[in-house]
Amino acid sequence: MARSFKEFCDCPCRHIGPSTLLRINSSGYPTPTKSPPLLRGRQRRGPGFRVALTPSFDPGLPGMISELISDGFRKLTYCCLFLLLAIASSAAAAENIRVSYATLSAAYMDHICAMEKGYFREEGLNIEVIRAPGGVATPGLLSGQFQFSSSASSAVSAAVRGGPVKIVYTNLSRPSYTLVSIKPEITSAKELVGKKIAINSFGDTGHLSTILYLKKMGVNPSSVLFIAVGRNEVRFPALRTGAIDAAPLVPRDMVLLKEQKHFVLADLGKEIQLVWNGVAVSNRLLAENPQLVERFLRGLAKGRDFARRYRDETIALISKRDPSPLDAIKVDYEVTKASMTEDGSLPDDVLRDEVATRAELTKVAIPPNISTVFDYSVTRKNYAQLKATGWQPVR
Repeated sequence: MARSFKEFCDCPCRHIGPSTLLRINSSGYPTPTKSPPLLRGRQRRGPGFRVALTPSFDPGLPGMISELISDGFRKLTYCCLFLLLAIASSAAAAENIRVSYATLSAAYMDHICAMEKGYFREEGLNIEVIRAPGGVATPGLLSGQFQFSSSASSAVSAAVRGGPVKIVYTNLSRPSYTLVSIKPEITSAKELVGKKIAINSFGDTGHLSTILYLKKMGVNPSSVLFIAVGRNEVRFPALRTGAIDAAPLVPRDMVLLKEQKHFVLADLGKEIQLVWNGVAVSNRLLAENPQLVERFLRGLAKGRDFARRYRDETIALISKRDPSPLDAIKVDYEVTKASMTEDGSLPDDVLRDEVATRAELTKVAIPPNISTVFDYSVTRKNYAQLKATGWQPVR
């Protein structure tokens, strides 16, 4: 072990002369000083200090100096190893993954909170946000451009048609649409027979929600004329002007419609369930790297619990990503929270109904088994573990 400076000076040996340049540090050990310009003789350097040896240097100098040198090298080695391990750990923690999002609104507040609160980072993941609608996200997922897609509804249709993709997590199952008409002669689902209903696109959640509701009410969906208008901005004015007879509207549209007389045919979120929002992965990723899927979904589960527990903080985080007015975000938050599934999954009977309906829409003669479309095993495992450990989000 290296000796203190006092021990060093009290040593009875006579080999420490005026040319030995040492100064004490706060720990009582020698540290380097600059040699005076007129110092003669050879210099041996050691880590952490310098010793100048005069020509009268006695090679019989006790092991004190070499002991100090050895101790310095040992400490330097430990420091280097620590730094290398830290660098390696940091590199491993910086695994980049690409995730597609149609938008980053309140409907995706589980993802937003997981990113902003660092839950993904805790899993060693760095999220690269890729903006892509469902029609683009699913082909990108299958081609390997993304590891995960948040457009689960679109992915269900692809899986029903035989695409190698699975839904591994369902965040929202209660659609936020309200089926509305402004025509006094239409006050129930049965009066929609032969009428025109505006939707954004065929096979989207508004379309599927309305079909599931009509089936529930005993109305054949083929007896209704669905018209795809492209965007909410077109669908809402078409309803207000009477160009169409009914439409599934989102909460913001309902706020605007309150000044106009209208008839609510159904709150679809209270009537039916479906895969409205969740996560899809390719079968290949799920088979080859299930650990990555588990880490991503665990981070997401934590973000989801934070979002459900801390309303105001979550709204503030959403507003950093969503340029919508704060009042609109608050409305969307409440609607989204009410639509959340209990544990990120859905019961089998709901899944069978949705698969059958999507098979009809996509002209698939024989609907596939739900096990080829959905796999909630990782999500359920994560939730069970979080519950067992008593994990709770903190502000």
